Amino acid sequence: MEALDRLRCLEELFVNGVVNSHGQAFSVETLLDILIVLYDECCSSALRREKNVSEFVEFGKCCIFFILLFSFLCHSERSKVSEQMH
Repeated sequence: MEALDRLRCLEELFVNGVVNSHGQAFSVETLLDILIVLYDECCSSALRREKNVSEFVEFGKCCIFFILLFSFLCHSERSKVSEQMH
């Protein structure tokens, strides 16, 4: 596939959104969940002795903290809005 065709395909996925992607795109929440699972697996794995895995775990410490914090704050904000609506 040529670069322009790939760009058009990505643009179409972006414009139409995840719901209309027919299983070809992931939501941001799904991608963050995948990152957290990968991080957890790397932390508890014998693979952590590998240089690249170890570097990913070190890099991920800060990122995962902010992802979980952001997720918690978004969830608590949604709960507040939901309570106000009822």
